[in-house]
Amino acid sequence: MKFSEFTTTRRRFLQGTGGGLVLAAAGSFARPTAAVAAEEDTYRIENGFFSLTGAYGKLTEVACDPTGAGAYEPAAFRGVFLGATDFFTTSFNSDVAFESADGALSLTGIQLPSTASLKQEQLNSPVPLPVDSTLGQTFTAAMYRFTRVGGQFPTWSSSTSKVTMTLHAGSPETGLTEIATRDVDPVQDNGWAYLDFPAQPAGVYYLEISGAVGTPGWWSRLDGTEVDLGGAAYNNRQRQQNRTMTLDVSGFNVDGVASWDLTLDGAALAMKYDVQWKGVARKDPGMTLITSWVKDGYSVDYADGVLFSRFHGDEGAYLPAQQMKRRDAWTNPVTGATTVTATGTGPYDLQFSGKRPGLAGTMADDSLTLALTSGPGDAQATISRAIDVGLVAHTDELPAIFPVFVASDQDRAAQVSTFYWERAFSYRFDSHAMDWADWNGRILDWTATAGSRAQADSILNTKQDDDGYVWSWGDSRGWPFPDPKLFDARHFTSNAMYILGTWRYYSWTGDEEFLATMMPRVRRAMDFYLDSLDGKSGIVTIDSPDHDGTDGSLPSNYWDVTSFGYKDAFLNAYFYGALEALAQLEEHAGDAARAARLRTVRKVTKKRYGREFWNKDAGRYVQTVDVDGIVHDYGSTYVNLEAASFGLPSKKQAAQIFDWLDNGHTELQDSVVLIESGGLAPKLAAGHTMAQSFTANSAFVSVAARFPTYGARGAAFTMTLFAGTPYSASAVKIAEKQFDDWSDGRVAHIEVPRQSPGVYYLEVSNVSGELAWWSSAKAAPGGAAYFDGAIDPNASSRFVVALGEYYEGPADIYSKWVFAPRSTTRRNSYWFFLTHLTTPWGDEVQDGGAILYTSGFDVMARARYRGADDAWARMTAMLDRWSEPDHISGGSPLFRGEGTVNSPGATSVGTDIPFPESGLAPASFLYAFIGVEAEPGALVITPNLPSALTDAGVRHLHWRGRALDVQVTADTVSLTGEGVAISEPYSRGDSVRITSSRL
Repeated sequence: MKFSEFTTTRRRFLQGTGGGLVLAAAGSFARPTAAVAAEEDTYRIENGFFSLTGAYGKLTEVACDPTGAGAYEPAAFRGVFLGATDFFTTSFNSDVAFESADGALSLTGIQLPSTASLKQEQLNSPVPLPVDSTLGQTFTAAMYRFTRVGGQFPTWSSSTSKVTMTLHAGSPETGLTEIATRDVDPVQDNGWAYLDFPAQPAGVYYLEISGAVGTPGWWSRLDGTEVDLGGAAYNNRQRQQNRTMTLDVSGFNVDGVASWDLTLDGAALAMKYDVQWKGVARKDPGMTLITSWVKDGYSVDYADGVLFSRFHGDEGAYLPAQQMKRRDAWTNPVTGATTVTATGTGPYDLQFSGKRPGLAGTMADDSLTLALTSGPGDAQATISRAIDVGLVAHTDELPAIFPVFVASDQDRAAQVSTFYWERAFSYRFDSHAMDWADWNGRILDWTATAGSRAQADSILNTKQDDDGYVWSWGDSRGWPFPDPKLFDARHFTSNAMYILGTWRYYSWTGDEEFLATMMPRVRRAMDFYLDSLDGKSGIVTIDSPDHDGTDGSLPSNYWDVTSFGYKDAFLNAYFYGALEALAQLEEHAGDAARAARLRTVRKVTKKRYGREFWNKDAGRYVQTVDVDGIVHDYGSTYVNLEAASFGLPSKKQAAQIFDWLDNGHTELQDSVVLIESGGLAPKLAAGHTMAQSFTANSAFVSVAARFPTYGARGAAFTMTLFAGTPYSASAVKIAEKQFDDWSDGRVAHIEVPRQSPGVYYLEVSNVSGELAWWSSAKAAPGGAAYFDGAIDPNASSRFVVALGEYYEGPADIYSKWVFAPRSTTRRNSYWFFLTHLTTPWGDEVQDGGAILYTSGFDVMARARYRGADDAWARMTAMLDRWSEPDHISGGSPLFRGEGTVNSPGATSVGTDIPFPESGLAPASFLYAFIGVEAEPGALVITPNLPSALTDAGVRHLHWRGRALDVQVTADTVSLTGEGVAISEPYSRGDSVRITSSRL
């Protein structure tokens, strides 16, 4: 047995990931770092397949050779250790004992740290530091070790002040031993300055500043603090009464002690570790593995230092390297029942086996840090884990739980399969809100992955009100925003999605227990539409005042910043689909009469849908008809494609829709005047007025402003537009509008007849309630801010927009984003709950941007109305874009410069995380071309092969508990697998129905 002793160096803590031990972020906390270990203190074991090297209780290199010949590839991992933070250094873990022999390594006495701090930041008294004087503070560090200390220092606006900071052990009364010192040059006024040093043990210490240059000082608190530093303040080393200096001490404690055993056995590495926690029981700290990575750019190649192309679990979780690029962290872990696999870009893959293993990751510029966990996630006084790492020759094959698309064009089929895995399985399976229920069912219910059952659990666990309304969010009746205490934040599509999700899951699985639980619920969900929202008339009409469909009203469905409401075309398309879904379930349950009544309503819905929502001039469906009868049509591609996927348009209407999509132009609108806010929001009290003058250099047709309410609701006001010089006798009132029940985030606007260029002003008056006007201290050319009819001395300009007329833009509905059509084709300036007036056209995903899922409905709708070749052309255009290096995924910018919604400052497109519905795009291959759909009593296959394919199919499809391979040709449908061998002829356009009794 060997014990190691080393000298100390230092470096900053890196923020931990996963496993439960997360230490402070870089920059706020310093920690020791190991020097290069001496030869006698380094352990190594190898067997030709694996080579492991390490020191201080960690592995510093893991290299592999899948042939077992000892010709090791570049290191798979350059750091492997227990817990979430690399604290395996000579100063912290110098007492780790190790034994190595015959391909086995045993490590004991490994200390696991957690962050600890002592911070006093209360202040009310700055103390100047005169030349040749000192200020100080003693403190008692109770933590195991600390590595950083600092204070907050004023300079009274000086930018050239300097001090020297010194840390001593002891106190002025007992004697001082200097530990570390630094010059702070310059001192940042009122900023914190820190001193880093080798780890120090618990005890009494003294931080002092001296050597004043300029006007430095130290912030303190008189008359007591909430934090007891265990010391006193000093001036020239004389104790001060009733004063405590600001102080920040950063360090760590030892939470537990671990042992770690590693054994090499051919192409397998067995690892076991035990952790004994000190004090309270804790969760498994897991393991950290650090591998090579390139964060920027688009390469995921071995030659560029990316060693793993994807990670997948044996229950269907999947994460490709492309999705991790240009991002800081994985959104979701990759878990498995017994195995998680890292697919290599080189000659080998690694399989991590154990009880419920899981991987999560964070990415730096040149490293990917993986957190490996296993076993139960509950806290235990003693943690024992066993994880095996299997080294296997590289393969692109996946476990049979992953479906595989096949076709005569093998390259295209492989693209669809990979695209599907990347989108269907890379987001969490569980805890989805009901707005996704139907979509996730289409994506997952026909698989044997954990995703299918997770969707059922989400449906089963969703709450329902007594009137039948289905909650929109897991813990809330409404959407997470806006504030449900102030607004009715419900999404009314949740009921339809709930019904469709139930129908799909049962149709695929035949889970009778699930259906018995859900039938009373889905009946109540439909009755909510039929009775509470007048759906029995054929059209669901939302009766909530917050969802009246007018400009600034609340979103009512998945499109969660777009107003919608009242007669909502998106909602009613799903109502139409849900009527048939429930009718099938009622038939299956033996209630033919109720099924017939639902189908009668459905026939009325189809007729009324066309009358209510069809825009005959534009040749498309609108989005909403509001409570005032005003039609809102911004060229919504998703409303039209999803309505078409349910079969709502006639053939003639469908032809018009696709002609608009394929050949139509965008309709744009520019700001003639745009005076933006600058952070000021002065309130306007009753009896007063505010105004902003502006100069329009070209004609405009509307004017708008933004009025915050500081979180309150219910303000009322009058907004008036005048032409001419403000408050002059020649000023002419152009238009006036009353606004009530006002709240934050909305835009007040007035539509006006075309106004010529000139000087105008916008005034707000007759205010009641909390109301302010976004304003700026920056002057706007050609305008000024007014208060009560005079120039406002407290603001120079206020937020005002004047918009010109619509004009024809480019025909780029598809060419702009390629992978999907624009979400809308007409600029939407005002019909938002949250304003996007200052967002350029196309930079907002719901206003000219694109969401990938709509391409799934595009393919399905085209297959239904335009034929397989037209749908295949759209699918292959999407696949060609996917085949570019980014796979339409990762952080901003994507390969063609697109900005993804989940990246800072980007809102143009939604393509992967956090959009699980993106899986609909590749999954459409199943529905549009193979033609598979499940019903409660049968599997229905309606092949629709494009001329480019002589056959198509899918392997590992699961129906009624059976794993099946499905293949269609021009005249035959075949199902094989698990004792099933069915082959049926068909004529083009016909369906083959296979009942469950034939399995």
